[in-house]
Amino acid sequence: MSWCTMITIVRKGQAKDVMAAARRAGAPGGTVCLAKGTATSTILSALGIGDTKQEVLTSVIESKDSERILEAVHSVKAKGVSIIIDAARDGSMEVRDMDSGWVLIEVICEEGYSEDIMAAARKAGAEGGTVIDAHGTSTEDDVKFFGAPLVPEKEILMIVISRDKAEAVMEAISSMEALKKKGMGIVFSIPVRSFMNLGR
Repeated sequence: MSWCTMITIVRKGQAKDVMAAARRAGAPGGTVCLAKGTATSTILSALGIGDTKQEVLTSVIESKDSERILEAVHSVKAKGVSIIIDAARDGSMEVRDMDSGWVLIEVICEEGYSEDIMAAARKAGAEGGTVIDAHGTSTEDDVKFFGAPLVPEKEILMIVISRDKAEAVMEAISSMEALKKKGMGIVFSIPVRSFMNLGR
């Protein structure tokens, strides 16, 4: 049995309807995180009205049901994006050829850095992203043992981008001076098997 993960990013209050549609199509359940979208213009950002409250719904589903579930999610009146990436639930992972033309870039960084990272990503071709507040699992003993300042408060920046722009964005992010210090952050990308805009 192979598995995949559906990640759906919608406006706050819409994840419940999305999950209901996904359940009717065979999804077993999911987890909702509160997040914020990144401002799309300098003027909106300066006025403090560019950021939007969002919800990120994550659900591990069987690969054989993924397209049916994605279509069910698409039928919901919601504004956002839904992607499917391969996942392993039992420790094994079947590698498949994925050619949706999209990539999910994730950056896990110290709290307060996501805006600067998103600015660098935009200069390299990204249009926007979603920020989730999070925290690390380090303890005071870990910090003393490793000798590096590890801050528990983190942010996860998620950017869904076309594959042809992904390398430039990854390079722009990884070359930032602030991220070169030990323990400051990590950036990685995951190929997207399926991609769908919602409410457009």
